[in-house]
Amino acid sequence: MTILNNLAFIFIGGEHQVLHLAPVAAELSLSHPDITVCCICADDRTAAALGAVGAAMKASAMTVTQIAWPWAGRIAARVTGIRSAAKGPLLARIRWLARNSEAIIVPERTSAALRWLGWRRPLVHFRHGAGDRAPSSEARLKAFDAIFVPGQKDIERAVAQGLDRKRLSAIGYVKMDYLQALPAGPRLFDNHRPTVLYNPHFDPALSSIGIARDVIARFREQERYNLVFAPHVRAFENLDRAARAQWLELAVPGHIAVDLDSPRLFDMTYSRSADLYLGDMSSQLYEFIATPRPVAFINAHDVSWQDDPRYAGWHLGEVASGADDVLAAVDRAFERHSSMIQRQTEAVAFAFGRYDGAIKRASHLLLHTLKAL
Repeated sequence: MTILNNLAFIFIGGEHQVLHLAPVAAELSLSHPDITVCCICADDRTAAALGAVGAAMKASAMTVTQIAWPWAGRIAARVTGIRSAAKGPLLARIRWLARNSEAIIVPERTSAALRWLGWRRPLVHFRHGAGDRAPSSEARLKAFDAIFVPGQKDIERAVAQGLDRKRLSAIGYVKMDYLQALPAGPRLFDNHRPTVLYNPHFDPALSSIGIARDVIARFREQERYNLVFAPHVRAFENLDRAARAQWLELAVPGHIAVDLDSPRLFDMTYSRSADLYLGDMSSQLYEFIATPRPVAFINAHDVSWQDDPRYAGWHLGEVASGADDVLAAVDRAFERHSSMIQRQTEAVAFAFGRYDGAIKRASHLLLHTLKAL
């Protein structure tokens, strides 16, 4: 049995991944003060989010270490224009920083590269999100000794991809367990119009982000609905300041809100408060329908989606054929929602499992698993 004295929780994927794992780190530091729990990140916003979780859970023993991006990584990101190009050199630095840890735990798959950087101790993955998209990076999961997922949906998908069932554990949706204890935020708009949350994914091959301006234009032309345009934070991560400003200019006070990078994108402020979800491929769909409500989707690529498991969520609402059809799809989603409630409830259970108590359950099972490795 492995003796655990020091555990490293690594957060290199951004602020949006914090709530999927940090509450487990905080709980572990509370329940096992003899174990040093260190969270490592490389940006101010992630560090602040980690600190906020520690403060909310009164986990004063959980430490947060923010490291600088290596110069080689900064150059790679600048030359390519892609922020993620910096992660290789960053992981090499983290590998050295965590050299005294018995295990590394992460909420993303990029850290699978630690194996190629010489890490031979336990490497554990916590899935962030619970959507239906199956990215190519799923193949990296084979680098992990143990994989923790929210519910049965991810278990079945991982096994179908050839992963050993013994390495998989369903623990419930940690983020939901954490946020349900916090109070809901204020109203999004000071009027009585229903609010639509438009949440396109970052993957351009699957997302409606390419026609998002047209979608927003349709909402600007009507007065029946408010709109919050809140894309996945990675959708615009490589935009320069001028391009971001052009998107922000689409906002209309009291009618259209545009949010490209605030904490509200991650803390379910919009998912809790909106009346209808409009999207394409984001797992935020399931966060939204944890309380069953109308949903609609935009088929921006004219795909035959009905029998494609990546689009399983589209069976939970209405589907628009493009920007010109989006308002009609929203209307239909409100009108027909009662027929979708049972289907949505079952889909959330399949995706999230039993999320009440997920934090404590995950902490206990993580410790048990690590001791057995």
